Amino acid sequence: MRNQLAIDLGGANLLAASVGEGIIVQEPSVIAISKTDGKVLAVGHSAEQKLNIRDASVGGVRPFGEGLIANPDVTAEVLSRCLASAGYNRALGGDLLLAVPCDFTNAQEDLLVTVAESLGVTSCYLMYSPLAAVISSYDQIPEACLAVDIGANKTNILLICRGRIYYMKSIDVAGAAFDRAIADYVQRKRRVRISLRTAEEVKTRVGTVWSSPENRSVEVTGKDANGRLVSVRVSASEMYEALEDPMSRILEAICVAVSKVPIHSVNQVFDLGISLSGGGACLDGIEKMISGVTGVATHLVSDPAGATANGLADAYQLLPHDIPKNLHNISEFVMKRVFATR
Repeated sequence: MRNQLAIDLGGANLLAASVGEGIIVQEPSVIAISKTDGKVLAVGHSAEQKLNIRDASVGGVRPFGEGLIANPDVTAEVLSRCLASAGYNRALGGDLLLAVPCDFTNAQEDLLVTVAESLGVTSCYLMYSPLAAVISSYDQIPEACLAVDIGANKTNILLICRGRIYYMKSIDVAGAAFDRAIADYVQRKRRVRISLRTAEEVKTRVGTVWSSPENRSVEVTGKDANGRLVSVRVSASEMYEALEDPMSRILEAICVAVSKVPIHSVNQVFDLGISLSGGGACLDGIEKMISGVTGVATHLVSDPAGATANGLADAYQLLPHDIPKNLHNISEFVMKRVFATR
């Protein structure tokens, strides 16, 4: 039984971590839904298996593409199944930590906690995803640092200065935007329509935002204007143009964050550098691009995709016993307590 759980309900993957064990559940963030009555039939790997059968009565959805609580009933169902997979005992109750984006509103926080508590969770707390990634990436939270978490749907930026959250920003540009940009590029330049899944494969195999002497390429299959299946070859060098727009928007947001660093924290932030986490941060060359544009050394954390979930689990060690009632997002509260004891 595991009754101190941390869950990252990501746009691409669902990850649950347990204190002292690390990640114990990792499933694709996809659900199979009955087209007849809208009921959730399966989640994660089971959903993918159902969808591969190609049953016309079953549809596939990425539930958090429009936000964590775009559909509270679906969120509850997904969270319930994730808890069950992680071995959570509802009869005994327990604690749950969930990651949220930096632009999550109070109303959204209230609703997400209500959904979690309806599933038998004794206490549910929320934490900003880049802060969780920082907790998992350092022995202790730095007094000043800049963290960028690039997920599937959002890029979250968090600036810590003098032990408090000094600035944060969330933009709707991340890994999924890279996929769409590649699909749009292939259709625009080659007149071939490819699926987003195919675009993701292109991104994984040859996607890059930094020049390389080795110009790799990959052959992809799509449909031409007449609906016929055709194959075209896409090269890594073409990715610079394909990914220019989403990458520029992320760079702009990071540059704004760098400009917010106060004078008294410049040395600390620049010495430590920008830490990158999230599955979207694994795009080839992204550290070099961010470093080159901002002038701040940038590094990928050791486990980009799992950093948030692992950080949430690690955060249990930082939680005080006197968390105020009705305080859902404990990010700033934990920060104050951590640095008050140093």
